[in-house]
Amino acid sequence: MRIKDLPASERPREKAFRYGFETLSNVELLAIIIGSGVKNYGALDIAARLIAKVNGLYNLRSASLEKIKEVEGINHISALRLGAVFHLLNRMEKSRIDDNKGPISSQDIFYKYKEYFRIETQEQFILLMMSKNGEIISEKKMYKGTSEYFPVSIREIISELLSAKCFRFIVVHNHPSGEIVPSDNDLIATKVLCDEASRLRIELCDHIIIGKEKYYSFVEHNLIKMREK
Repeated sequence: MRIKDLPASERPREKAFRYGFETLSNVELLAIIIGSGVKNYGALDIAARLIAKVNGLYNLRSASLEKIKEVEGINHISALRLGAVFHLLNRMEKSRIDDNKGPISSQDIFYKYKEYFRIETQEQFILLMMSKNGEIISEKKMYKGTSEYFPVSIREIISELLSAKCFRFIVVHNHPSGEIVPSDNDLIATKVLCDEASRLRIELCDHIIIGKEKYYSFVEHNLIKMREK
């Protein structure tokens, strides 16, 4: 269906201006970004085909430009426009967390890193070092490997914590398989790390394992006890 064949009041742009974006369907919103159709497909048709191509709107956030361009009717410029919109959304989410000057929650950290880890096929380890007030003061990406267990030596982590002169810290790592339940190695290493850091009066606030769509927080599962502030 071509947009120009619709009554003026039913065209996506006119509806957005008159009634607000919330009244538009996902297809209509995408059609506005796509802009115009081609000979055989209107912008609404292209938008619907694009959602079907990536198996749902949510997956557009991580779709490659090559994947987007596979949909007939989407040219190089339209693909760039769509890619930029979703990349900007990811940056906005990350910026919301980075600009937060207060304590950060386990869910905040999941949202901060889930898109970063989504396309990773190797396990990575991130160390977040924090102030007395729980603000993140430093981030250290420490490892990139192929295994699915706690991948960094305790000595290496402690060395980074002492160098940063931090008071608290959080460890984050991904399981590329999507499985978020900690392994025995994860559990043992976290306990040792917590005890070693505590001996130096540095608090492990959480260990978060990130999968494809979910996360596992050691604090939320009562595997780490937070000290009273």
